[in-house]
Amino acid sequence: MVKLIWENKKNNTPKLEDIKKFHSNFFKSFEHLTHTGNTRRRTTNNSTFWMNKLFWGDNLEVLYFLLNNLKEKIDLIYIDPPFFSGTNYQIKIKENDKIYESIAYYDHWNRDLDSYLQMLYERITIFKLMLAETGLIFIHSDWHANHYIRLILDEIFGEKRFVNNIIWYYYNKYSAGKKTLPRAHDTILVYSNSNNFTFNQIRIPREKPRKQLMREMVSGVLKNVKDKDGHVKYRIVTDKKMDDVWKIPCMQPASKEWTGFPTQKHHKLLERIIQLGSNEGDLVADFFCGSGTSLIVAEKLKRRWIGCDISEYSIYLTRNRILDYQKRIQNYNPFEILTNLSETRSKIVDSGFFEKKFSITRKK
Repeated sequence: MVKLIWENKKNNTPKLEDIKKFHSNFFKSFEHLTHTGNTRRRTTNNSTFWMNKLFWGDNLEVLYFLLNNLKEKIDLIYIDPPFFSGTNYQIKIKENDKIYESIAYYDHWNRDLDSYLQMLYERITIFKLMLAETGLIFIHSDWHANHYIRLILDEIFGEKRFVNNIIWYYYNKYSAGKKTLPRAHDTILVYSNSNNFTFNQIRIPREKPRKQLMREMVSGVLKNVKDKDGHVKYRIVTDKKMDDVWKIPCMQPASKEWTGFPTQKHHKLLERIIQLGSNEGDLVADFFCGSGTSLIVAEKLKRRWIGCDISEYSIYLTRNRILDYQKRIQNYNPFEILTNLSETRSKIVDSGFFEKKFSITRKK
């Protein structure tokens, strides 16, 4: 097997038991959102029932924390990590008459590919431990580093666990490049944790009905169906089996779903992923959840969920989007927000940050 080697490549698996123990009480629930939309502070959760969870913090620390109770329990993992784009995505925040700027998403590595690969390697190693036997992992990337990521996945999951290389073709993205063809697609790599993975076939509607030859399997060979006179038979079809090229638009500011978060993905993309790789009641996780689209889709499709992001603006948007969605459909599933309350985070929480009303736009 071909393996990637980079400077200071390391695997923390031999130290995992000590790391897990250190993080066993690392995160505490500071907000519990109930069916009334009200909140209350607390430091422990003694409930025996599952409660959806939104973590504010470093996702590697979250993974170490979750390993204590959820090893081999997650049915689907989707991540939309940094792409090694060399860009930090800035946002403008408007609060009443006050306008200020912040960074919503860090993806500037000073061309240090080794650090980027090590970041992913450490997390993908834990993702494999977290996935159920029937689980699938979907890793979203683009042209910058997808070739490296596939080699890392081959090393950790095994090349025989490769399932699909999905191409998301977004036909509505403007390109100003003059010396390259417009880059109009992302890549989503899919790997399984065993041969016995959940995989639901999806059929998508055709643009217009189509006449199609009828086929049947005869002794392991697909053949045309013929009538008693030997003529081939046809049928009219209005849908087709979904393949690995998905024509879905990228999110635009004109959409009612637009949040202003720079890396927001289209909800239809996440709907396909979650429908494809999980069933109702399954546990779905997104450890780079951004504006929370994957979690809202999981809620809509009646999956349990875990989300995580290190940005307070991500947690703000995700929290409020889920509350708005629940209010709109009049179905209130309690969820909690957890963090390691450092001095800085405590000040943010105590300021009432998450209850404030402000708008977010991407800085041009």
